[in-house]
Parts: sequence; structure tokens; C-alpha cells
Amino acid sequence: AAAVAKEFSMKGANVLLGPGLNVHRIARGGRNAEYISGESPYLGQRLAPAFVRGVQSQNVLAVMKHFIGNSQETNRFDSNSIINRRTFWEVYYPPFVAAVDAGVAAAMCSYNFVNGKQACDNPDILLSDLKGQMGFEGWVMSDWWALRNFSAHAGCDQEMPGTANPGQKAQFSDKKLATLADSKVDNMVGRMLRMMMRNGLFDRPHCTPPHCDKQLYEVQASSPEHKALSRELATKS
Repeated sequence: AAAVAKEFSMKGANVLLGPGLNVHRIARGGRNAEYISGESPYLGQRLAPAFVRGVQSQNVLAVMKHFIGNSQETNRFDSNSIINRRTFWEVYYPPFVAAVDAGVAAAMCSYNFVNGKQACDNPDILLSDLKGQMGFEGWVMSDWWALRNFSAHAGCDQEMPGTANPGQKAQFSDKKLATLADSKVDNMVGRMLRMMMRNGLFDRPHCTPPHCDKQLYEVQASSPEHKALSRELATKS
């Protein structure tokens, strides 16, 4: 994870959209290959902290995803994951709890519905469970164009990518954000700044778009050492 984050940093990035932690529920799930938990919450619970710490050791912020119950790509915008409280805490939450305990900077809420409420607009999972019981101190970003509503009061702190999509308008507009109390805005922004400061982003600044052409097109981030590490991991896994 540290090697990947080092290459990210060299290419000008300061956020890595991982680790993917969902416990597999559907065998043919389209994102199963990237979810390090596999079918075991115990495996995810063991792997998540090392991944988070490795990434953030390179002044790159880790984003755990997809929170929560994101089990399939088929009908991913409309599927409804029905999960009771015991199953949440014994099966699906443990890898995320481990990442929170390791200091993960951000969480990405998912496209699907959870118990009838869209995940990014679901205060039960975002406010009560994630920010409440788990004690998550970072911020929640949406998956790309996942928001159906202005979900700030439900626990979503950042809409991604923040622009409209064909057939779908951006929800975090200036007009809607202006309706929030200053204390709410302070909480949302403070979560981001806290993690940026805690992980040294201001001490080791990265490039700012659109001034990243050198990093994107000229910097060679891979190295013989990292290629050897990749081969070793592939052959031993």
C-alpha cells in the first residue's frame, strides 16, 4: 500500500480511492476483485489497518469504500440491501471499523439503497453508525454522481465529483449550501482539514490542477523495486 501511495504522490495525487472493504455477498459482484475483505469480515478486519497506514504514511489520504452493502454492479443505483443490526456489526461493518480505528481519512458512500434509504442519504448508517458508534473523525464523500438529494444533513460532507452529469444535476449547489448553519459547514469542512493536517498534506503539498501536467505526463512513478514487489505479491498470493 505504501508503494502504491508513493507512486500516487509522485503523479501529483493526494487522495487514493481505497481500500475497498465490502464483504462479498454476491459471487458475480462486479467489484469483488477490488474488495480486500473477500467473503470474510475477519480478513478485511486484518488487512484494512495495514492498507490505511501504508497509504497515509506517504502523505496520501485513504478513502474506505463503498459504505455500505454495495454487493452488485447490476442495477447498482436501485438495488436495496436489507441488513439487520446484528448482521451489520458482525459481518459488514468490521472491516470498516478496523479502518476507522487505523485513522482512515475518508469514507465513500455507495449508490445502493440500505434498508430502503439511499446510502448517501441515510443518517442511520452515516450519522448514527459511522460517525456515532464507530467514532469516525474523517469526512464522507459520495460516489461519483450518487446523490439523489441534498444529503448534507444525512451525513454526507462532500459531493463528488461536484459537477452535473447528463440527466442529473449537482446537489451541493451554492444556493443549497447557503442554507446550512455555520456550525454544520464548520463540521463538514473541519473533518476534511483535520485529516489533511493529521496526515501532513500541508507540510508536503502536491500539485493543484490544472497545474499538474509535469506530474501527469513526465514523471515516471514506477521503479524496479516496485515492479519486483508486484511480482513477489502476485506469486505469493
